[in-house]
Amino acid sequence: MKNPIVVPIFAALLSAGCNPEAVAPTPLETFPLTATITEANECTVTVLGKTYQSKGQVRGDVPANFVGTLKDESYHGFGCWVETQGSDGDLVVLFAGNAYQKPLAVGTYPAAFEIVDETPPNTSQVTFRSGSFDGVKLITPDGARGNVIVETTPRGGRLIRVDVDVFRYSRAL
Repeated sequence: MKNPIVVPIFAALLSAGCNPEAVAPTPLETFPLTATITEANECTVTVLGKTYQSKGQVRGDVPANFVGTLKDESYHGFGCWVETQGSDGDLVVLFAGNAYQKPLAVGTYPAAFEIVDETPPNTSQVTFRSGSFDGVKLITPDGARGNVIVETTPRGGRLIRVDVDVFRYSRAL
């Protein structure tokens, strides 16, 4: 039996020129973002033709080994405030899994759009906000090109290299 309400609505949509078939989404426009975060609490970010820098502005996982500070969470990570001439920004890198009081594990972390409780370990998320971005942030999409690479330094600390694609993201209110 056909639903008496759905049939007239469907007919009205067709007569109005609406195509009820799904339309393939357009690919996201992505931009390369690179960053280096050092054991000495230095942060450099390059995106959209600008380079942002800071020293002493890392928060969250604690340098030099980027030791986790969140006790009961399924993620950990850090942020760093950076600036460039005429603007500032904030880079946030999250990692799936709990690293409370443990150094950040050395390895390669593929990027994802979101870190949630079920996210597999060794996954990362990168976001960047800037005062010049007009209310949007840049974020890694699922399956993004690139990775976050964590290396051990000669002193036993950590060097984090970010080389990922990001897209403009704004959550509608």
